[in-house]
Amino acid sequence: MTTPKEPSADPEKSICPVHQEPAKWHCGHCGAPLCKSCKPIALHYQVFHRECVEKARDQIEEQAQAKDEIDAPSWGVKAISWSIFALGVIFFGLALFLGGLALFGKSIPIRSLMTSTVPASLDAIPGSRNILNWTGILAGLAGIGAVGIGIGLLNCVRAARYILLTVCWLEVVVALLGWMAVLLLGGGFWDIPVFALFLIWFFMRKPVRRQFEKVL
Repeated sequence: MTTPKEPSADPEKSICPVHQEPAKWHCGHCGAPLCKSCKPIALHYQVFHRECVEKARDQIEEQAQAKDEIDAPSWGVKAISWSIFALGVIFFGLALFLGGLALFGKSIPIRSLMTSTVPASLDAIPGSRNILNWTGILAGLAGIGAVGIGIGLLNCVRAARYILLTVCWLEVVVALLGWMAVLLLGGGFWDIPVFALFLIWFFMRKPVRRQFEKVL
């Protein structure tokens, strides 16, 4: 065990109030003078009263836990990170599908897939290849962005958490505006904002809230 450091103050000017002896240390929790007769306990380069050491240990553990929650994502943040990864893979798959459709879809049997009368060739639809190309590019960029946000969340990057919070708050605000519109119009579809409610519950959880509060 490491020997605690003595206080810089003159021991003769600090008297232990319990044993009336010159103090050699000061309690790291309450700050009261300590002498050898107090039989203090050393912890993390400090000395404590025996009745204060448990409180000090709990405080040190809470500080270490808070630091770990910032330095490493909680299981909830990990779960949403991997969900965003999966969304990025879906976007990549969509981009590849649309790109392949635009490049190699010379003649698509659309007529056999639909009941209505539509052109049998992709080229017969004006601007169809440009639409597929741009949609594929946007899907690819969305996939790259989703993977980047997932990696950022796993590495506790500030920008990734800003983006995630912005998107989640937009979802909550849009859901709230939808309810207000139906209420003011006196009619319409009363949608249940399940995803918005889930986001509110998720970010109200203490481990997640503490991580985002510290970062922001």
